[in-house]
Amino acid sequence: MTNIKYALHRPGNENAAGTTDLKESIGHPLDPNCCTILLCTAGMATVSTNFQKRILKKGDVVFIFTDIVFVTIEVSDTFSALYVSLSEEVMEEVFYKITPTSFWNFIYDHVILHLSKNQSMLLHTWYQQTKWIIDECAQEYKLTLLRNNIHSLFMAIDSEAKEKNIGINDHYKRDQTWAILGKFASLLAEHCHQHREVSFYADKLCITPDYLYKLAYKGMEQSPKEIIEQMIIVEIKTYLSNTNLSIKNIAAEMNFEDPSYMCRFFRRHTGSSPTEYRNIYLK
Repeated sequence: MTNIKYALHRPGNENAAGTTDLKESIGHPLDPNCCTILLCTAGMATVSTNFQKRILKKGDVVFIFTDIVFVTIEVSDTFSALYVSLSEEVMEEVFYKITPTSFWNFIYDHVILHLSKNQSMLLHTWYQQTKWIIDECAQEYKLTLLRNNIHSLFMAIDSEAKEKNIGINDHYKRDQTWAILGKFASLLAEHCHQHREVSFYADKLCITPDYLYKLAYKGMEQSPKEIIEQMIIVEIKTYLSNTNLSIKNIAAEMNFEDPSYMCRFFRRHTGSSPTEYRNIYLK
């Protein structure tokens, strides 16, 4: 299967930090590694997180985990962001240590955090420390320091949220809807090339399709079928705009037995054929 996700880290360098304008990522689902942190330092971007459109502007930070489908839609000419992309090797122990549900409730309820001037300054300092660890630190200490640094950041966020008594949406307080929908998004990113049936994802989540429909409407105000189809359209658009694969080969990559059916599916959702979309994009 052709990899069409945009990655900020590179093979052989699983932990990375730097500056990005996200222009090359437009239309691509972002490969979050295990955790990617974006801190906008200039300009503005329109992004989609789990198919909900949001604005990312100067002073905002977003945390992207494997259960977040993050797509850049457009960026301003002046957009710039600092990023830290961390591997599973770093994050696995950190996830184990983070036991307060209040932290995860807060992070998933506030996908994009709007920082105060002081918070932004502190996060810049944290970024500089993390970049030094990734780029300069002796290998024997690197893993431990990275784990400690990201764990300290998460605990600081939890402390700030509690100190300022920032509220959490009721549906996040009452149940674990967000956890199931997050797992659904993660499964969708992994399996959407092969599976478009709601029942497949419900089985993976060990719930009924009807229950998945209820959770999706409650948490995202969309049906799971709509969410699946949006993800498939994102993937097809990315193939069309960023590869030279033929329509027939894209259909094969997305497990459409009949390319003409994929074309009808694409037109129904976008108003144009795959060929028309590619021609417009390449102009």
